[in-house]
Amino acid sequence: MQQLPLDIEIKAESTFGNFVAGGEANSQLVSILQQTAQGQSDFIYVYGEPGTGRTHLLQAFTHNFSEAFPQKLVAYLPLDNQQLVPTMVDGLAGFDAVCLDGIEHCLGDKEWETAFFNLYNQLKEQGKTFLIAANQSPQNLEFTLADLKSRLSAMLIHAIQPLSDDDKRRFLQTKAKERGLELSEDVATYLLSRQQRDLPHLIELLEQLDHASLQAKRRLTIPFVKQVLEL
Repeated sequence: MQQLPLDIEIKAESTFGNFVAGGEANSQLVSILQQTAQGQSDFIYVYGEPGTGRTHLLQAFTHNFSEAFPQKLVAYLPLDNQQLVPTMVDGLAGFDAVCLDGIEHCLGDKEWETAFFNLYNQLKEQGKTFLIAANQSPQNLEFTLADLKSRLSAMLIHAIQPLSDDDKRRFLQTKAKERGLELSEDVATYLLSRQQRDLPHLIELLEQLDHASLQAKRRLTIPFVKQVLEL
């Protein structure tokens, strides 16, 4: 896998296998991305609220594509990285698959938008694969270049659906079990009712509780969780 010379981390645990899809719509999106990673050239735009797994899915695609085609080049670029400049996009047309994560961070800047527009056209002409993730659909974002908005709106667009409370509860209990912890339904429900509810934050909470449980040699009960998290 060729990567750009930046401090960009692609997490090993970001795989399709451990993505919590929840409903049918998210499961279909995962299936489409898996097929694309196996060589089905496509232009796909995914969007969703923070914490719904946009970055996870793009990184999972990057892993799968690299494993399926070790001789090909795949690029993953998180656009919230302050080190990036628009000219870095110019060289991406030489890659076989390109993933741009968080395009909303660069919109409103004509130089950035021109670079994205040119990249889109180049990848399209060469029959390559292009994935974009954002917090909103193209129709709801503000563009300087109307032509870029038109191009992105023509991609295969998928909204990532937020998980239900039941899905999040099962997710917490599964992750706890993987750590050797017993997380009762009552405690999981308690965490969901009193904390941020996005998955990255819930994982951080679980790590904190795991460490505290080992130190205190106590089970995860509601009183103990309250004590640890100072609720």
